[in-house]
Amino acid sequence: MLQVKDLMSDAPVVVSPDANLHDALIKMNRVGSRHLPVVADDKLVGIITDRDLRLAVNSPIVNEEADLTRESVLDGVRVNECMTCDPQCVSSNTPLYEVADLLSLNKFGAMPVVDEGKLVGMISYIDFLKHYAANR
Repeated sequence: MLQVKDLMSDAPVVVSPDANLHDALIKMNRVGSRHLPVVADDKLVGIITDRDLRLAVNSPIVNEEADLTRESVLDGVRVNECMTCDPQCVSSNTPLYEVADLLSLNKFGAMPVVDEGKLVGMISYIDFLKHYAANR
């Protein structure tokens, strides 16, 4: 039976909770990911997604406030203000069918993989699609 460790991306790029959204966006673009684990003191504290960034910069407040631009939001808002705290995680030994259920039921694009309290990877729906395409 396939497990998370068989498909996950290991050594994920992370962002700190006190980084600004601009830094998170740069990291997402650099690695081609739409999800970044948020890590503080070597502990997973959250996850931030491209959707979180879009919601922040497309807020009605940005459109109403003359001095509040998308760039000022990206530079002035911290990751911890937009992230999902304490995200649902899986272990590297979790069967893939369980992860597929979690991703689809919760409409998650990705989930952190944590073993013994340490972030060891990320698993996303893209990992499932790549696996399916390679094994059709």
